[in-house]
Amino acid sequence: MEQKDEGYFAYYAKIDKVYRKLCALEVAEYCFTPNEIVVLMFLANNPGYDSASDIAHFRNISKGLVAKSVETLCEKGYLKAGKDLKDRRLIHLSLTEKSDDIVTRLRKCRQEFARKLYDGVPREDMEAMARTAKVINQNLDDILKGMK
Repeated sequence: MEQKDEGYFAYYAKIDKVYRKLCALEVAEYCFTPNEIVVLMFLANNPGYDSASDIAHFRNISKGLVAKSVETLCEKGYLKAGKDLKDRRLIHLSLTEKSDDIVTRLRKCRQEFARKLYDGVPREDMEAMARTAKVINQNLDDILKGMK
């Protein structure tokens, strides 16, 4: 069983590596770092989660790396930051119009990657995988809670 587990872990890491590389190639002319791409796509795909802490938490990236990416993206005009009216310590991030084309291109890249990744996988297997992923995700959340 341990060998099979290691194989699964390697698959997950390979999927992430290939996806990140494809995204970087798609927007190479902008010279974004991988984490800057993650920040842009996280904000584009997760309305309501709009702080650096949210990105760090849900994408499992250090707060320092997220802060650096946010700072650079703000300087380049792809993000804007605004303070919360109730809690001045909380800064809400939002994409600017300048990021629209980039987000559109990255979403198309993700769709094409998913299409190629799942090519030949029967619908019933995809449904089983979705159910399994949901259980695994809950287990991961439980593990993380136990680590605090």
